[in-house]
Amino acid sequence: MFIVRFIIIINLILNLYSYNDPVIYKDENITLNNRTQQIHTLEVDLEEPGVSITNALSFSKIYGFEKTSVMVKDNGAIAGVNGMFYTMYGHHIGLLVKDKKIVSKANNYTPVVAFLESGETFIGDINTEVKIKRKDDNNNIIVSTMNDGANDETWVLYSDIYGNSNRITRKSINYVIEDNRVIDKVITTEPVDIPRNGYVLSRVTVDTDKYDLLKVNDIVGIETVYTPDIGPVKEAFQSGGWLVKDSVNVAKDYEPLMGNTRIPNPRTIVGITKDNKLIIKVIDGRQPNHSYGVTGKNCADLMLKEGCINAVYLDGGASSTMVYENKVVNSPSNKEERKVAHSIVVKYETNIISRIFSKIRNFARNFIK
Repeated sequence: MFIVRFIIIINLILNLYSYNDPVIYKDENITLNNRTQQIHTLEVDLEEPGVSITNALSFSKIYGFEKTSVMVKDNGAIAGVNGMFYTMYGHHIGLLVKDKKIVSKANNYTPVVAFLESGETFIGDINTEVKIKRKDDNNNIIVSTMNDGANDETWVLYSDIYGNSNRITRKSINYVIEDNRVIDKVITTEPVDIPRNGYVLSRVTVDTDKYDLLKVNDIVGIETVYTPDIGPVKEAFQSGGWLVKDSVNVAKDYEPLMGNTRIPNPRTIVGITKDNKLIIKVIDGRQPNHSYGVTGKNCADLMLKEGCINAVYLDGGASSTMVYENKVVNSPSNKEERKVAHSIVVKYETNIISRIFSKIRNFARNFIK
């Protein structure tokens, strides 16, 4: 009886010690290019139930700036990093899908990262087309842009993530959509209110009669077409450019959103392995006594060493920030955390048994050390 109990206890200890959290943080100091480099890594097992990746926006809107650490806390996340590139007003650049809803369309010069409802992760080039479809009608309205400033003679679709109104102060025709039904048509030179959980379809034009295409009470649908067809998307964001593609270092010497990538700088990068582990790295830089910074090709090599089959840039420089367990774990180059427009946060919903298991495991490892 004693031997049986002893074996059970030994097995429990071995299981506890060998158990790996689905979200692992590590930091390491290496020499690269004959320079000291401080590298911070998150490894996220996307196959683990309860783990999810979520886009976080400053103040939950698509304009403005907020610290990544605040976005991580507000989203109840375990970790996060700064994310997409953005304009001087804090408007993100490129594709954004949040909570299964498309917020803005993809651009065509950098790859996207998409987390699919199938559980797979897609990193690659993609085009998006957004259509407003009237029930029992083959005549679609093609949306040119979403949640952005309105150019003349183009259709723009606004959701409440843009704010309280579409902010248009030129003559326009507008269809207010709620619960897949047109509830109002407004021709005005004033901003039109956006219903909560609804949309406003707007076109700046002097010829409003020509674009009087929908009627109040029309039933409409909003359809997003991805090319290639990757299936339903839960979350997605646009990257800054390729690093690794099909397990090959494809980093260029120049990227439109970053400029010359041969210059060593702080970097934030993300990639996916063959077994669906998300690898996120922040490499500190511009701090000669701490960490010098790396080039784009260095980034690609680092991701290849992690087993990434595809990897891309996120925003970097002074924006590069990694948060883990409510603490900024890297050293931003400005000596303090910069406010950004967008972050990528990692959530891990665990049950009480899993949390106890993890705490016992950590205690056992620390005790052994």
